[in-house]
Amino acid sequence: MFIDLRIHSLNSGGVDSPLRIAEEAKRLGVRPGLCDGIAYEGVLSGIEVRAESRRKLVRALRSVEEKFDYVVVHGGDAGINRAATRDGRVDILAHPYRGRRDSGVDTVIARQAAKSGVAIEIDLWSIISARSFARVRQIQKVQRILMLSRKYGFDIVATSGAKSRYELRSQREAEAVLLSLGFTREEARHAMETVPGRILERRRLAKCELSQGVRLVED
Repeated sequence: MFIDLRIHSLNSGGVDSPLRIAEEAKRLGVRPGLCDGIAYEGVLSGIEVRAESRRKLVRALRSVEEKFDYVVVHGGDAGINRAATRDGRVDILAHPYRGRRDSGVDTVIARQAAKSGVAIEIDLWSIISARSFARVRQIQKVQRILMLSRKYGFDIVATSGAKSRYELRSQREAEAVLLSLGFTREEARHAMETVPGRILERRRLAKCELSQGVRLVED
């Protein structure tokens, strides 16, 4: 199943209610993660942290780390991209290429992401919605990130980046886009299923920590 961890409802800049998003995701066979900064009941709840500087990012992460199922950092700025991939409290660096002419990921960021376990997001909607030369540029950025991932071993996570139910994509559609970008089928499924699943499991285990070195084990 495609676990889509960056979807925005009307509570965070989208246009549809959480219920409509959840209903459409169910119809498509997608497990949705609402990145609204609200801890919902019965649905994956994440937050996309926006910060103007590294100091403000660190401060923001202190206050949100334990409240959500996963933590995303709004990328694009070079300093934020570097700070986010250096911080193990971050699960996903979203669209590091946003507003940039390059991919937003260099060898330093690639090494940091691999070491810290921070996944780099590929936002499918930014590619699908782009036109003409802008789409060519987006594809080049993604292919650069894919090349660096193969070389340095950091994880890529695929999301729809949806802000309405019409922008959601089924697993089959998302996989087709990734294959067209140069992903192998195994890499595509890793980005859609394995990596988001691993992020959620890591967070679940962290919440079970009773104290340093002691973990609650469930039968």
